[in-house]
Amino acid sequence: MQRKPIRKISNKKRAQLKAERILTARLIIRQEGKCADCKEKLGFGSAKHEIIFRSHGGDPLDEKNTVLLCLVCHGKRHRLNLIMEEG
Repeated sequence: MQRKPIRKISNKKRAQLKAERILTARLIIRQEGKCADCKEKLGFGSAKHEIIFRSHGGDPLDEKNTVLLCLVCHGKRHRLNLIMEEG
């Protein structure tokens, strides 16, 4: 069985991934390792949440536009956004 060749990452994508890792580290420090909503300690199950979504002109790498949430709170925020958009 022959392996598929490994795809190389472009320099642009590599820079984007590095910027996302730096942003995540800054958010962890800013939030003291806790969820922005429930204040529980963040574990492996955490998600970056954009306050103003990209589709509405938000910047996903802007520290002021991004918070770290636990997965439960992240789901709640998205459900709340759906309800607000429907209403």
